[in-house]
Amino acid sequence: MNYLQVTVTTTTEGSDIVASLLMDEGSEGVSIIDHKDVEDLIKSDVIWDYIDDSLKIDDKKVFVSGFYDEGKNLSSLNQKLDLLKANAAVDVGSLETSVSVNRTEDYENVWKQFYTPIEIGEKLVVVPKWLKHSDNGRNAVYIDPGMAFGTGKHETTSMCLKLLDSTDLQDKTVADMGCGSGILGIAAMKLGAKSCMMNDIDPQAVKAAKENAELNGVDCTILLGDLKNDGEQFDVIIANITADVLIRLSSVIESMAKKGTTVILSGIINERADDVVKAYGKFLLKDRIKDGEWQALRYIV
Repeated sequence: MNYLQVTVTTTTEGSDIVASLLMDEGSEGVSIIDHKDVEDLIKSDVIWDYIDDSLKIDDKKVFVSGFYDEGKNLSSLNQKLDLLKANAAVDVGSLETSVSVNRTEDYENVWKQFYTPIEIGEKLVVVPKWLKHSDNGRNAVYIDPGMAFGTGKHETTSMCLKLLDSTDLQDKTVADMGCGSGILGIAAMKLGAKSCMMNDIDPQAVKAAKENAELNGVDCTILLGDLKNDGEQFDVIIANITADVLIRLSSVIESMAKKGTTVILSGIINERADDVVKAYGKFLLKDRIKDGEWQALRYIV
């Protein structure tokens, strides 16, 4: 089955009006692409280590799309757009329209073809949950890629996994700070860790981590919110976050470490790596690896 996508070029001020008009014509939902939303995020108090340059386009155009059955007669919609153009009290832009015919696919499943097992280091393989892993001597970490950040594909995650793969984790206690999907903590358990405490401030990430842990048959403590400094110390501490957060957490991580603790840090863009190294100057830097625009660090306390 095919469907029509009707896209109207407008402005930020006109976007809600156009969206309402498209829905009045029978579209059950709309898509709005407005670069002002990106500008507002950049100016907000949210910590951004990295923003793709393609998102910083100085473009005042806004694109609002509605979706209809392929046989939809668009004459009524075009008449309403003409009336809006002539009578609008605000700047609604050109109201130019484009129409494309799109093929309906099983979007629930078609994306799965892009996920295949990823071998990392010498001992690990990350496997989408719908695939079976043939035993080749590697420890399989099963992940639902649709749940939360952390599938093993991103450089920050894969570097962490490589460093974990070459760390002695047998019977070790592990803390995974900002756990996302839980992939790092789960991998640590698969590599022999005795226990793992994970945390994340995102409820969806905590939910995903719990489901992935159950999927892998590992028993982890997974908490919502910041890890409290209650005096507990760990053999291995993992934090794949951002440079600013890692710097802010340096004293917390120091309190969670003991002599001989391995600390693995990732999520660090190249431009901020020296700042992170400086913040953790009390520890012994053993490894500093790079992949594209990102770096990961391994310390011994």
